[in-house]
Amino acid sequence: LASPSAALASPSAALASPSAALELTRLPRTLTAETLQLAAASPDAGLIARWLGFLVGAGSLLLYTPIAARVYRQRSADGLTLSTWWLKLLSYTCSDAYSFRNGYPLSTYIETLIITVEACGVLLLVAHFQRRLDAAFAGRALSYLAAATWALSAAPPEATALGQSAATALNTCALLPQIAQNAARRSPGGFSPVTAGLACAGCAIRLFTTVELAGSDPLLLAGFAAGLAVNAALLSQIVYYGAVVEGRPLLLVLAADFVAPAEKVPTSPSERALMRASELEALEEASSEADLPSHKRSPGR
Repeated sequence: LASPSAALASPSAALASPSAALELTRLPRTLTAETLQLAAASPDAGLIARWLGFLVGAGSLLLYTPIAARVYRQRSADGLTLSTWWLKLLSYTCSDAYSFRNGYPLSTYIETLIITVEACGVLLLVAHFQRRLDAAFAGRALSYLAAATWALSAAPPEATALGQSAATALNTCALLPQIAQNAARRSPGGFSPVTAGLACAGCAIRLFTTVELAGSDPLLLAGFAAGLAVNAALLSQIVYYGAVVEGRPLLLVLAADFVAPAEKVPTSPSERALMRASELEALEEASSEADLPSHKRSPGR
C-alpha cells in the first residue's frame, strides 16, 4: 500500500489508485476532506495551456494584418526589408513541419500555421510594391514550395529537428535586417508596433504551453525565447525612434498602423538648413519667373 505521505503529496494520484484511496481512509477525517478540497480546487495546468494555445492561435490572425493593411493603404513598402519576410516564411515553415511530423497537438502550433500564411501574404505585398516580383523571386518561390512539401511529407526526423534548430536561427535573424535599417535611418521604419507587441505576448505564452503540452521541448523553448527577445528589441526601437528621436506622442507611435503618416518635421540642424535652402531656391525661381515677360515664362506659371 502507498504511504500516507505519498497519498497527501499527490491527491489526484490517490484518487486514481485504489490502494492509495484505501490509505486515505485511514487518515483523520478532517485532514482527508481538506486534502480532497485542495485537489478539486487546483486548476489543470494542461487544460489552461491548451486554451491559451487556441487563444494565441486566434490572436495570430491579427499578427501581420496591421503591416499588410499599412502597406496596402500607403501603396509603399519602403520601410520594410524583403529579406525579413523570406526568412520569416522559411522559419515558420520549418516549425510547422517539426511540430506536424512529431504529432504535437494542433493547439501547440496553430498560430504558426496561421502566421505562415500571413507572412507569405506580406512577402508578396512587399515584393509587389518594391517592384521585385521578377524571375529571381519566382525561382526562390519554387524552391521554397519543393522544400516545404518534402519537409511535411518525406523528411526524416533528423532533418525536421535540424529544420527546427534552423528555424530558431532564422526567426532570430529575420528581424535583424529590419532593426539594422531602422538604426541606420534613425526611424521606427514600417514594421508594426502592434505586430511586435502581439509577437512578444505570443512568445511568452508559448513558453508556458510548450512546457505543459510539448514536454518542455528544448528546441521549441529556444525558438520562442529568441523570438521574444528580438521582438522586444524591435518594439523598443520603434518606441524610441518614434517618441524620443522624432518627438511624436507615444499614442501616435503605437497607432501608426491606423493613422495617416504626418509630414516629417526636420529635427537636425542639417535637415533644417536643407529645408531652408530649398525654400529660398523656390522663392528665387518664382521671383525670376515674375520678372520675365509673360510670353517667356514657363508654361503653367
